[in-house]
Amino acid sequence: MCSSGGPMADVDLGKLKSKKYKCNDCGNKFKGIGKKVICPSCQSDNVEEQ
Repeated sequence: MCSSGGPMADVDLGKLKSKKYKCNDCGNKFKGIGKKVICPSCQSDNVEEQ
């Protein structure tokens, strides 16, 4: 049985402003949201906003 919900269930992600980031470990460039952004490629938190 599947379930859905949780703390982000009622948030419309289309209204949130994403920022561009670059990972200092693997060089991946990506968009992220939140206070603690983690690289989706290598899972590092050594990222900087572009």
